[in-house]
Amino acid sequence: MHGDLVTIVKDGRLVLTAEENLCKEDVVVVQAGDLVPADLKLVEAVGLEADEFDITGEILPVYKNVDEHEGFLYMGSRVTKGIGKGMVIATGEQTEFGRILKQRWENDPPERLHIFQISSLRILWLLLPAFLVLFVKGVNVVAFAALLLAASFLLVILQNDAYFKHLIVSDEKGKFEQLNIQIHDLQALESLSEIDMICFDKTGVLTTRSMEVKRVYYGDRAEDLDPLQYADIPSELVIMGCALCNEILFLEKMDLANPIDKALIAFSQKNGVDLQKLHAQYKRVYDQPFDSENRSMACGFEREDHATYFFMKGDPAVIVNKCTHYLTSTGATRCVNFDFLTNTTMNIETINHTGGTVIALAYSPELSEHPPANLIFLCLLQLENSLQPGVRELIRHVSEQRIRSVLLTGDRAETAARVGVECGIAKDPRRTLTGRTIQYMALAEVARQSAYCSVFARLLPSQKAVLVRMFQQGGHSVVMIGDGTNDGLALKAADIGISFLKNSSPFARRLSKILINELPDMLTLIEGSHRLNRRIGNLETIRLLAMVGVLLSVYGCVFAWFIFNGRIDVWLMTIFQLPATLFPVDLHFLQFLAN
Repeated sequence: MHGDLVTIVKDGRLVLTAEENLCKEDVVVVQAGDLVPADLKLVEAVGLEADEFDITGEILPVYKNVDEHEGFLYMGSRVTKGIGKGMVIATGEQTEFGRILKQRWENDPPERLHIFQISSLRILWLLLPAFLVLFVKGVNVVAFAALLLAASFLLVILQNDAYFKHLIVSDEKGKFEQLNIQIHDLQALESLSEIDMICFDKTGVLTTRSMEVKRVYYGDRAEDLDPLQYADIPSELVIMGCALCNEILFLEKMDLANPIDKALIAFSQKNGVDLQKLHAQYKRVYDQPFDSENRSMACGFEREDHATYFFMKGDPAVIVNKCTHYLTSTGATRCVNFDFLTNTTMNIETINHTGGTVIALAYSPELSEHPPANLIFLCLLQLENSLQPGVRELIRHVSEQRIRSVLLTGDRAETAARVGVECGIAKDPRRTLTGRTIQYMALAEVARQSAYCSVFARLLPSQKAVLVRMFQQGGHSVVMIGDGTNDGLALKAADIGISFLKNSSPFARRLSKILINELPDMLTLIEGSHRLNRRIGNLETIRLLAMVGVLLSVYGCVFAWFIFNGRIDVWLMTIFQLPATLFPVDLHFLQFLAN
C-alpha cells in the first residue's frame, strides 16, 4: 500500500488500485506499516498484528487470525507486524472510522441574545389600565407618560429571563476559564446539574495510558510492589533483563519504545539502574526482534570483562518451555520440576483472569553464535495500567449524588472488569457485557441487562454510541467522558460530551462541549453547575419581585395622584367605567358600585 494506493487480488494477481475505488468483496492485501483502508474480514493471516488504539483504545497491538468473531481489521488501524488478506465489508463513511470522520466537528454556534425581545412585550398588557386612565382623564400627561415609559422599559428588560440567565452563565464560565476549564456550550454547564449517568472510557480516562510493573512472580513466590516505593529485588539479573532486553538500540529513541518496554525500563530505573552507564558497560552482540509467530524476543550482551548475558522475554508459555532451571526469590538456581510448572501456570492464569498483561523473563550466562537451548527462568512480570489520581474519590462522590457510573471500553473484558471493580464502578467482575455479545442480542434485552451491568468491554465506536442512546431512551441524562478517536460517536451522542485539554485526540476535543484538565475537575464542574442553578433560581425570585414592585409603583402613583387631588371617587368611577368603554354594560349598575 503506497500513499492512496491499495494492493488487491484481482484475477489471481496482485494489482494496485486507488483507495477510493475499493468495493465490497474486494480482497485487500496488507502488511507491516500499512494503514488499513477499509473494514476487512480476514481470510488469511500470518503473524498479523494491528494497532487499534484509535478504534478500541487498546494500548498494545492486537494479534489477528482468521476467526469468525475476532478476525476483522478496521479502517484507521495500522498493521504493525505480519501480513494478511481481508475481504472488504465496509468502505468510507460506512466503516467504524468513517462514522467518526463524518461527524460534524464544530458545535452549534451560540444563539444570539437581545436585550429586547418581541415576546417580552406581552407583559405590557399589565400596564393597560394605567395607560387608559392617563388617556381618558388626560391629567399630568408628561409626568404619567414618563412613569409609564420607565415602567414599560423595566418590565420588558426584567421579562427577558434568557438575557439575565446568559449573564450569570457567562460569569460562571469565566470562573471555570480561570481554572483552565473550557466551556464550549453554555447550555451544557447549566444542564450538568441534571445528569444522572456518567459513561467513562477506560484508557486515558480512568487509567493512565502507560503501563507499570505491579507484581513480580518468582519460581517460588510472588512479590507485590508498592507503586510509590519499589521493594528491593533479590536478583540483579531481573533488573538487568528489564533494562537491556528490549528493541531500543539507541537511548535517544526511548520515546518510541512500545508500552511494555517502557514499563520494564521504568521498573529498572526505579530500582536504581542508570541506563547510560549500563549501556556503556554492556555491548549488544546478538539481537532477535519480537516475532508474532515465536511470541518472544531475545538479545545478547558482552561485558567489558568478556562475561556474556543472554536474555529472552515474551509469552510465558513459550519462555517456560525453553527453561531447564529457574531462579528462586533468594537467588538460588533449581531444576524445573512439577511444583514449579504448576505454580507458574496458576500464576499466569491468575494474571490473565484479572486482566493484567504477563511477560516472562529468562536468562543464560552462555552466548555463542546461536542462542542457548537451555535457559534459566527469572520471573513473571505483571503489568497493568494504573488508575488515574482521584478516580475512586470521583466515583464515590457522584454515587453519593445518585449519579450512576458506567464503563464503556474497547479493551479486553478481563481488564475492563478489573478496572471497574478497582475504581468502584462495579462490584461483581462477572457482570460484564462485551461488544460481541451485544451484537447478537436484541436491543430490548441489552437495555434490560444494562440496568444491572455497569461494565461494557470490547466495544466498537458505534456500539458505544448505541449504548449512550439506549441510556437516554431509558430516561437518563448522560455525560460521556472520553479522550480517543474511538469515543467520538459517543461524545456526540451524549447530552454532554467531555474530554481533556491535553493528551486527547483532536476528534475528542472538537466533538466535546467541555474540556477539562484532569478527571477530578468533574467534581468542580458538578459543584459549579449546582451553584449556577442556585444563582439562576435566586435571579428568578429577584426578577419576579422587581416586576411586582414596578407594577405596584405605577398603580400606587396613580392611586396617590387621585387621593392628593381629592378625586378618589373619580378614580373609582374611572376604574369601573374602563371595562364599559371596551364592553357596553349597564351604566346605572356601575354608578351604583361607584357610589
